[in-house]
Amino acid sequence: MKKIRITLLDVLFSRVVRLKADYICEVCGQKKSVLHCSHFIGRRYRNTRWLEDNACCVCYSCHNYLDEHPRIHSEFFKKRIGSDRIEQLEILAHSGVKVDLDEIKEQLQGKLRIYSMKEE
Repeated sequence: MKKIRITLLDVLFSRVVRLKADYICEVCGQKKSVLHCSHFIGRRYRNTRWLEDNACCVCYSCHNYLDEHPRIHSEFFKKRIGSDRIEQLEILAHSGVKVDLDEIKEQLQGKLRIYSMKEE
């Protein structure tokens, strides 16, 4: 399996997801020093890769647990964003629409500024 390269957008996105969650694992509720950005629909789908609905902030243990239990992972996201939104994300992921990386970068930088101000 080919490993997906981490880009600057991924780094920005991961920071946005962590800031939004106030560095608290969205599964177990604990504040941890190491947190991951867990995607519902995999990062290989660029149309959903940088959408906040498609990701959550989780600790290492919860990330592993969700990865090992896809049904629980699905249920977690259904409860979090709803079945309709999951269906929309799945359609978008496979739509073939070309993403504007500059626009995504601009949006992520704006969200970083907003969430960083809340942190201060």
